[in-house]
Amino acid sequence: MTKNLLSMLLFVSIIFSSCTPEPIELNIENRFGQLPATALTPIQNPYSPEKAQLGKLLFWDPILSGNQDIACVTCHHPSHGYAEQLEFSLGVGGVGLSDSRRNGTVVKRNSQTILNTAFNGLKAEGNYTPELAPMFWDNRNTSLEEQAIEPILSAEEMRGHQISKTAIMDTILARLQSIPTYVTYFEAVFGENGITAENLGRAIAAFERTLIANQSRFDQYAAGNPNALSSLELRGMMNFIETGCANCHGGPMFSDFELHVLTVPENGKLPLIDDGDGTFAFRTPTLRNLDVTAPYMHNGVFSTLEEVLEFYDDAVDESQNPNIPSERRDEKLRQLELNDDELSSIVAFLRSLNDNDFDAEIVKEVPSGLNPGGNIDL
Repeated sequence: MTKNLLSMLLFVSIIFSSCTPEPIELNIENRFGQLPATALTPIQNPYSPEKAQLGKLLFWDPILSGNQDIACVTCHHPSHGYAEQLEFSLGVGGVGLSDSRRNGTVVKRNSQTILNTAFNGLKAEGNYTPELAPMFWDNRNTSLEEQAIEPILSAEEMRGHQISKTAIMDTILARLQSIPTYVTYFEAVFGENGITAENLGRAIAAFERTLIANQSRFDQYAAGNPNALSSLELRGMMNFIETGCANCHGGPMFSDFELHVLTVPENGKLPLIDDGDGTFAFRTPTLRNLDVTAPYMHNGVFSTLEEVLEFYDDAVDESQNPNIPSERRDEKLRQLELNDDELSSIVAFLRSLNDNDFDAEIVKEVPSGLNPGGNIDL
């Protein structure tokens, strides 16, 4: 934690303790901090503007999908905070964008934002290893380089069912090889014979590391501006800490990046979903830019921040999800018991984590000549 933020938090605790019968104890272990100005990069994938630009084109180009009808950006669009306003993503075969999208194979997970994933793994102490950064709701991959390749291999997300998992990457690399512009770009960045699966992931990851939103009003407050947050938001921050929200949502990313078993209700639109091994454990998501990344939870079952907090008010109630017995629930799970004022203040604080100043450029043309983003135009 920065000295500025620590001193301010202590100052705020003194202010509010003077207005309440019992002083609020600030647990320093549940500290936050502003995001770094830039992200770390793996030794094997140093950053360059040319590499990031190549990755941006690939991110928008449906040539990476089996049917050439969907791109990475289809489910992670800048106009929706590099996420989408759907409970579950609609992959191959879908038409339209975000909440206007229809048809398509259901991906069965809510699409998380890519904003600030360059900082995945960043803890309160301020250190992290980009090569080991946890990815996806179940932490099944590490690093943005691995994450970038996974959707391409997925039958539901981008591959489709007409090309096998073992053949899809060779198919895509052959497509890229057939386009002179891509050959030129890859060789300029990676050298001769630069079009490889590994370099494909490296280029997309380099672009994703540019998608940083680190100038929220909270970040300004953490940097030393005492007027960046309102009194309501400051009170919400203290309530957020006092109620135990920061036990899992701590650090600059407001996530411990650990898997937790909660009692999140099932989304009745799909069959029972767990993490793949029957434990119903999902990673703590970041709380940044929540205003543009609804709906929430791994299954998109909650539409508003108020609904999320109301869920935690009854989170220990087994009726929320009878498929998860009490002995399997995370030991940190607790009932918040919020009154209306506390709930409103926490929501206000969470909204102070929004930052809309990020690269929201809409790419108009990609080297393949296909429609950028795939079939996203209705």
